[in-house]
Amino acid sequence: MSSSTEPNSYTFYITPMQRDALLSRKHDLQDLKQTLQPIRECFDEYGFVLVRNLLDESLQQRICKASETLLNNTDKGKLFTSLEFGPVFNTEDTSFREVAIKSAIPALVARILLSDDDTDTTTLRLLKDAFMAKGREEKHCGWHVDDQVFWPTDANSCGVNVWIALDDMPKKYGGGLAISPMSHIAKWREAGYESIGSTTPMLTPKGVTPEWLMKTFGRTCDIENLNKEVNDIIEASKLELDYEAGDCLFCNRWLYHRSVPVNALGQDYYTENTALSRYTIRYERGNARLLKGISLEPSVLMNTDNSGKTLDTICERDGPYYPKCWPPLDEDDQETRMNDIARNILPLALVKKTQLVKELMTQAVKNKTDASSS
Repeated sequence: MSSSTEPNSYTFYITPMQRDALLSRKHDLQDLKQTLQPIRECFDEYGFVLVRNLLDESLQQRICKASETLLNNTDKGKLFTSLEFGPVFNTEDTSFREVAIKSAIPALVARILLSDDDTDTTTLRLLKDAFMAKGREEKHCGWHVDDQVFWPTDANSCGVNVWIALDDMPKKYGGGLAISPMSHIAKWREAGYESIGSTTPMLTPKGVTPEWLMKTFGRTCDIENLNKEVNDIIEASKLELDYEAGDCLFCNRWLYHRSVPVNALGQDYYTENTALSRYTIRYERGNARLLKGISLEPSVLMNTDNSGKTLDTICERDGPYYPKCWPPLDEDDQETRMNDIARNILPLALVKKTQLVKELMTQAVKNKTDASSS
C-alpha cells in the first residue's frame, strides 16, 4: 500500500491484492492488519481517511450506471436533493446492494476500522444508505453530524459513514463534501451537538420524546445561525478534497462535515444539467442499539418492541432491516428476505411514517396555540 505525501497523507491507494485479501476469510488477519495499519491510525487520529481503488472497475461502472438511472426522473441541477433513501433495498438493480454489503468497503470497515485486535468476528450491519446528487444550486447543509433520522442508534455507538463519489468533484469547483479533521474528539463538539439537536449522551433515558423531536426538527444543518462561535471554529478547520469517481471517504460518525456549494468557477465549468452524484453508507456494529422513544425507523414503526434494541436482535427477530455485511453470509437467504421487506413491508412502514409525522405536526400546532392563549 502506498500513500501520498503531505499534505495528502490521508489518501491511501488499495492494490487489487489487498482488495482480495480484505474479502478473503482465509487470508491471515494479522498480516492484513499490519499492512493496512496506517489507514486505521489515520482514521483514529483524524476521524477520516480517503481510500482509492477499493471498488473494482467493473463494480464501479455498474454503480455509476445505476446512479444515472436514478437521476433520469429528477430535475437535475435545480436542488440539492436526497434522491433516494435505501437504494440497497432496490430489487430491480442490485448494484447498490453489492457495493454496500458484498464489496471490500464493508470488509475494510469491519476488519480494519472497527475491528478489535484479537478477533475477526466483528458483526457489521448496514444501518442506513442514501443516494444523493448536487447541481449548481446554492442550497447546502451546514456543518453537522447526522441526526436521529440519518443515524438512529444511540450515542454510545461509534459507526462509520462511507461517502462514495460517483463523479469527479475537483475542490476548485466545489460541489463535494467538506470535513473538519479531528472534530470527533474536539472539546467543543458537544456544544455543537446541543445546538443542532444531535443525538448526544445528554438525551434522557426515555430517549426521543415528541417534544424533543419537534424542538430539534430542522436544526441539523443550521449551526451557522444557532451557534456562530462553534460554526466559526469548525469553518476554520475546514478541509476540502479533490474527489475522483470511485473515491471512498470513511468518516467517524461524530466527525463534523458539510456539503459544499458549487463555487463561481464551478458555475462556469458545470452545465445547467449537472448532477454530481454520491452514495453514502452508514455502518454500525450489530450490538449497537436503536434510540429509545419515538422513531421514524421502519423497524420500529412496524414493531414498537424494537425501540432501544440492538441491530442484531431486531434482525434475528424481524428480518434484515439492517443487512449483515460482515462476516460474509454463505447463503442468499438475506437477499430473499430483503426483497420481501422492500416489496411488502417498507410501503406499509411509509404509510405509518406519514401518519406519525402528521400527528406530530398537528400536536405541535396545538401546543403552540395553547401556549399563545395561556
